[in-house]
Amino acid sequence: MKFLSFVSQAFLAMLLLTESASAQRVKNRLYDSAQNKSDWRIGLRYTSDYYYMGRADSAKAPYLSPSIGYFHESGFFLAGSLSYLTSPEEQRVDLIRLSAGYDYYNKNLVTGISLTEYFFSDLSFAVQAEMSTYLNAYAGYDFSVAMLYVDGGLGFSEGTDVFLGVEVNHTFYAWKDRIRIIPSLYLNAGSQKYYNEYYAWRSEHTGAGMGHGHGGANHQASQSDLRIEEYDEFKILDYEADVYVAYKTQKFLFFIAPTWTFPINPSTVTTNNGSYKEELKNGFYWSCGIRLTL
Repeated sequence: MKFLSFVSQAFLAMLLLTESASAQRVKNRLYDSAQNKSDWRIGLRYTSDYYYMGRADSAKAPYLSPSIGYFHESGFFLAGSLSYLTSPEEQRVDLIRLSAGYDYYNKNLVTGISLTEYFFSDLSFAVQAEMSTYLNAYAGYDFSVAMLYVDGGLGFSEGTDVFLGVEVNHTFYAWKDRIRIIPSLYLNAGSQKYYNEYYAWRSEHTGAGMGHGHGGANHQASQSDLRIEEYDEFKILDYEADVYVAYKTQKFLFFIAPTWTFPINPSTVTTNNGSYKEELKNGFYWSCGIRLTL
């Protein structure tokens, strides 16, 4: 194993951790955490597929992800999760994720910083699987008509990627504020050194799930045979839209969130037999889950 957004409102931040993807999303932590008390949060989340910056492997990666986190009233938090790959052909723990950070809230402003470590299975074919560490900082401001977030991050694999995200959303309330509906639009930009490593070691072109841990002659050959050319360029990678719907009681939160992703700027893939542009397709996935606060 390897130690493993317009940006985001805290999406059950570390309580419903998953890869996703758009994993670096932190939607609705403001809703869940600005309460001036410490608590434990235990969650279970299902995600229909694994997308990162609009990219996904051709093989679907549905995850069931239990998680636990401790959130202190000061704003500091610690959390962890594991993601179990539920596809019939590939049933295993595919990802373990550990996170720590700090969030600050006042009337209209939310800001924070977090560090996340990823432990992906050597067999994982998630496009983010060669990334081991992610350092993230974000800030958001409520302009009443909309909430605007800006997010910056560093992703560490064999190299270091720089990411920038922007999110705009608006919250609608129903049933005495127990139901919240949050439509959001995102823009994600960054470099793709992690993606170049995915292509070299894990993509369908070299055998899904080969991974660094397998070594040997095939491992050496695949690295020299296949790469993407523009992996160190900073560019817009995708646009996304989602609708987050949550129902909250005193102890429980239930949510569902469909997400549409529109990738742009395809990379040039080079092999020993020549070069071609990667084929990008618009994507859709959804997630749902439950969380208990203690």
